[in-house]
Amino acid sequence: MPSFLLGSVYNPPTGLLASSVVGSWASRLSGTLNQVLQSGHSSFGDFEANTSSVSITIVSTEDNENVPFFDFHYTSPFLNDSAGSTDHVTKNSIYRIGSISKLITAYTLLVGYGWESWDHTITRYIPELREASSSQASSPIADVDWDKITIGALTSHLSGIGRDYAHGDLASQDFPWMEAGLPELSPRDIPHCGANSSLLPCNREEYFQGIVQRHPIFAPQTTPVYSNLGFRILGYVLEAMSGTSYAALIQSKVLEPLALKDTSAKVPPRRGSWVIPTGNESGFHDNYGDETPTAGIYSSSDDLARLGRSVLLNKQLSAIDTRRWMKPSSHTSSPFFSVGSPWEIWRTHSRITSGRVVDLYTKSGSVGQYSSQLMLLPDYGVALSVLAAGSSSGSVITIATEMVLQSLIPILEDITVDQACNGLCGTYESSQPNVNSSIKISSDANGLFLGQWINRGVDIKAVAQAYAKQTGSPPIKYARLQATSLYEVSKTPGIRSVAYRVIFDTLNEDHGRLPRILDPGAHQWSATDSIVYGGIGVDDFVVHFDVNGTAVMIEPRVVRDMLRRLN
Repeated sequence: MPSFLLGSVYNPPTGLLASSVVGSWASRLSGTLNQVLQSGHSSFGDFEANTSSVSITIVSTEDNENVPFFDFHYTSPFLNDSAGSTDHVTKNSIYRIGSISKLITAYTLLVGYGWESWDHTITRYIPELREASSSQASSPIADVDWDKITIGALTSHLSGIGRDYAHGDLASQDFPWMEAGLPELSPRDIPHCGANSSLLPCNREEYFQGIVQRHPIFAPQTTPVYSNLGFRILGYVLEAMSGTSYAALIQSKVLEPLALKDTSAKVPPRRGSWVIPTGNESGFHDNYGDETPTAGIYSSSDDLARLGRSVLLNKQLSAIDTRRWMKPSSHTSSPFFSVGSPWEIWRTHSRITSGRVVDLYTKSGSVGQYSSQLMLLPDYGVALSVLAAGSSSGSVITIATEMVLQSLIPILEDITVDQACNGLCGTYESSQPNVNSSIKISSDANGLFLGQWINRGVDIKAVAQAYAKQTGSPPIKYARLQATSLYEVSKTPGIRSVAYRVIFDTLNEDHGRLPRILDPGAHQWSATDSIVYGGIGVDDFVVHFDVNGTAVMIEPRVVRDMLRRLN
């Protein structure tokens, strides 16, 4: 089934803070989360009880950014007060966010230097790689072709280079590699710097000396390979572009303009606001050095949720640049997961096991005893952050995030359908006298649809069914309204006109037969604007809204008529 946007990015559901449905949901979910975190048992798996602190903040583009519609915090008894940890976790408590740092790096690049930089090769900015590219023997299977790697390839994990330089190198860790049958190495082949618990971070010279020796994984633009290495290089690219440090650049381009006061590239000065689990290996104070662009940033659940809200509201990027950014760059072996720049894009259904397709634009992270998730739900204008710190943070964040999404998405879908129907559902009749033209808009669990379309006494839906039968197409089940992100604001405040397309949702006549690889339903995307009369698509509709967001007229432009709402 196509992904029918019920509200679109400019018209998300309103009043989530004031909604009694959301309030009741939030209360129930908070109680369930508390119980699960204390017991260590859930429907999605078990973990070591009571050991991880958790912060979950959810905000809407239509509500006050400083007042989340869901704000949950759980303080584990295993926090290190003597190390400066808080003993009461709130939305402004500071965690390490791991690889969500990558998203901030890519966002800074777009805000500061735009899409025109995306196709620049990285050797334009990194002299060490330019020199390596010109001096190497250039064996395609032994040497990375750095001249072929672009900034865009790095942000989308499509560079073909490896994950890390020495972080996971067994030779530098307490691993019995010779007893495991691995050959003895010369000292020059054993990394002496890195980003793991046994090595200090590499400086720039050491880093490039190491990475130019690594073999390529794939040719560039082949398939995504998660690469911390790529985002460290992006940090150097940004410094070359700006002539300033990475920390200063993100501060001036993103953190200050968005007033993200809990977020920084180094340990924040507010001792007592930190979330530090007990034990010597929490990782809170670990120095990531030049690895900061890939995993070294600190933040709070409030700052991250507001960052996501700012992206959805196009606060620093234009609407078209935001839409371009929030698209897949490549797919993975899973039909439910794609990779962006550097979005991790999950696909689910609006009713979880049924309903329309909903895309979740996410970025996860994990360092030391910290795990993190930032998620944007563009269909609903909602951003959420989930942070966890503790010995079981990996399991906790997976389970907590699943619990939130499984209950939240159907609630948001219900609210969106209800609000869309309140604004649009009803009967419309022609503004011309003595003309038998009318449209009735209704809704079901999957969105808005034309329950009736009569033009000058002719049943247009019946004509469409006859046309489908004549052309060998499957029968039409519904004619649904699809938002287009096209709208016009009147000179009169609050008055707007919004463009929709009617998507014909067809019945699957192969029900009960052998499963199909080439799903007939997938062809619906190509049917938009396929039937035109006098230069206007049969599916081309404009809805005119008043200051209250209620539709007052609907305009099926192909019939050159305006239909006024009766009820």
